[in-house]
Amino acid sequence: MKAKERIRKIAANRWARTAALAVTAAIGFSWLYSHGISPVWAAVAIVCFRGLFRFIYRIACILVALAIILCILSFLIF
Repeated sequence: MKAKERIRKIAANRWARTAALAVTAAIGFSWLYSHGISPVWAAVAIVCFRGLFRFIYRIACILVALAIILCILSFLIF
């Protein structure tokens, strides 16, 4: 029980969440930079075009769900 309590305490900690978000953002921007996209322009695009990124996220979710359904159906048929 001590480990679970400690994990909950860390998860509820505001600073831990902020640090996790910063590490995730650093990894994401580093990946974008290694692929030729400036972190500044990526941040500007995220801030200015929120609706576009929500739309892209929804499309990605639909495509992943469709792929999973097709895999299940192909397994059942063949």
